[in-house]
Amino acid sequence: MTQRIASVCVIGAGLAGLACALAAASGGVPVQVLEDAPKVCAVPAHIEVVPNMLRDLAAFGIAEDCVRAGFPYHGIDVVDRQGRHLYELPTQRLAGPRFPAALGIRHADLHQVLERAARGRGAQLRRGVRVKAVDDPEGRARVVLVSGEAIEADLVVLAAGASSELRTALFPHARVVAELGQAWWYTLLHRPVELDRPLIAFGRTGSRAVIVPVRHDLAGLALTEPTPADPQGEPGERMRAALSSFAPPVRQLAAQLTSDTPVVLRPARSALLEPPWHRGAVLAVGDAAHAFPPHFGQAAAQAIEDARVLADLLEAAPARGALLEAFERRRAARVRQVHDIASTAARWDLQPDGTTDLSQLMERLMRIVAQPA
Repeated sequence: MTQRIASVCVIGAGLAGLACALAAASGGVPVQVLEDAPKVCAVPAHIEVVPNMLRDLAAFGIAEDCVRAGFPYHGIDVVDRQGRHLYELPTQRLAGPRFPAALGIRHADLHQVLERAARGRGAQLRRGVRVKAVDDPEGRARVVLVSGEAIEADLVVLAAGASSELRTALFPHARVVAELGQAWWYTLLHRPVELDRPLIAFGRTGSRAVIVPVRHDLAGLALTEPTPADPQGEPGERMRAALSSFAPPVRQLAAQLTSDTPVVLRPARSALLEPPWHRGAVLAVGDAAHAFPPHFGQAAAQAIEDARVLADLLEAAPARGALLEAFERRRAARVRQVHDIASTAARWDLQPDGTTDLSQLMERLMRIVAQPA
């Protein structure tokens, strides 16, 4: 019997999970979202809503909310260790004339916009619920909770991340997450008055700082350096010390950093799931299918693009098998190309060479993402 999709269960309520819940709910498909964490953790970090991501958020009808919550910008400045302007990375206006090219936004604010929109269109979100297993992946799936409760669904969207036990259990062919030797430190600071678009600044070899305005009064700071063998000291103090190797516009931010400054550390990781991205009724999305290094803002952008493609396919109402195959055709090769570009940028951070040229990489990236998936 051909299995059609009349219900969806999403495992994971991060950006990818909420966007996929919004995709299903927008098409009138009943959807439940199951999240292990009992409450939302406000991450002291920013998201770069790059042009292709803003285009997809506009397609979901939530770009206006994101623009109101964030800080619109056009272009990205790149400076060297002495503060000399090297070049500008252009940002194409892909979301249409009503919207800016891109914007910075707090992670917590984007999460709130997505959750509010998903709930508003009928998605049910349950927190503090841990999934033990997904049974009978060849038919109508049963999502079994640790509590013993079982939830049936025609499609299960796995958005639980690259390191989840479920990913390993459901996709035995998945490669182990690769650490790329980079530590990324994120925090939120007062926005310098003159900062009206992102600034990428190079420090000593292997170090780079990205400052992104996210509100009229706030900016996100991301600092990358080689992963320390034995990290010591408070994260805020470590960031403060590391900024001393940068140009004055970045070095001046050090005064805002103290041992009490909220900081989150995220190692750069790579985990590209080889096809198939589906098994029975289960579809892997977001980091579960493609964990990216954070370069060019594509980690979040490709997660939202997963949801946008899912929305298109659900609207066409194909049988589940046809939907899963079509999803992979539209995503796998494209994601691999973007992943290769982001990985190249990560490698150049650690080992610059004669071919290092972020503007060239950006041009290659934009040729891929200029058109919707």
